[in-house]
Amino acid sequence: MTTTFLDIVKNCDNFPYPNEKIDEENLMLSTVPLLLNNVKIGLIPKTTISALKKYNEQHKKPYPFIIEDTFVTFASHLNTFEERTQIIKNLLITWREEKTFPALEGWRDELYPVYGPSNDIAFVIERSATPLFGVLTFGVHLSAYIRTPEGKLKMWIAKRSKTKPKWPGYLDNTVAGGIPYMLSTSETVVKEAMEEASLPAEIAEKAKPVGAITYFIVTKNGLQPEAEYVYDLELPIDVIPKPLDGEVECFYLWDIDEVKTHILANEFKPNCALVIIDFMIRHSIIKPENEPSYLEILSRLHRRFEFPAPTF
Repeated sequence: MTTTFLDIVKNCDNFPYPNEKIDEENLMLSTVPLLLNNVKIGLIPKTTISALKKYNEQHKKPYPFIIEDTFVTFASHLNTFEERTQIIKNLLITWREEKTFPALEGWRDELYPVYGPSNDIAFVIERSATPLFGVLTFGVHLSAYIRTPEGKLKMWIAKRSKTKPKWPGYLDNTVAGGIPYMLSTSETVVKEAMEEASLPAEIAEKAKPVGAITYFIVTKNGLQPEAEYVYDLELPIDVIPKPLDGEVECFYLWDIDEVKTHILANEFKPNCALVIIDFMIRHSIIKPENEPSYLEILSRLHRRFEFPAPTF
């Protein structure tokens, strides 16, 4: 059966929607909300709950977490950013030492913020652990392109290094990266553009914010709702992205038909395929006239989340 753009989107946005039936025996899809002051800030898979209960029992009362059938929250004595961050850090160090979850084998020493009521940062968490709590994470994706003298659009496509722990050898849009604690979206774009593509700040700063995509992906490591801030950067023909930090093997300059072919062959990292599909919609390459699932694709590229988000 022929793969469609909608298939590619569904492959990434694969957590069941409210009107879809959930397999209750699949513990990854059976979830309990993580609350802070009665506001949902995460969605914990039941695969995490049993380990969380065990960690609680290793402590004297009052336990650090309140774990009920219908929700999980921090104990009342953990009521500051610093206290919540410290208990999460202690928890994850324990789980890492005990090899509780495969997700923590990809430990990055990179902190991601988790937002709470009033869009304040509730705590920060090791990046690799975010799927264990189903917390919303944020990233930036920059798509660099050129226009030939004939007006033809071509995109710079990155090939991931074969030594990458995740999705080695797959294709990406030009530059991408998670937004770490204490950096803004634009600062992350400039940082990643240099590290991954050798694009200096004076060029990267010309990237235009053009929107965001949101999706909810289920992986073997857990649940990952994600929001990606999307940037476009039209490059001069003589500016050529080059690998720098070892995360990218090489860059290709492809016309849109070639990009489409590789997307439909499932050669892109799933969320990067979504970024490029969004790019093709915004540049009127994918249109209602040539894409029968146009509205559903648009809807699934902009999934609605109940979690708090940053204001930057």
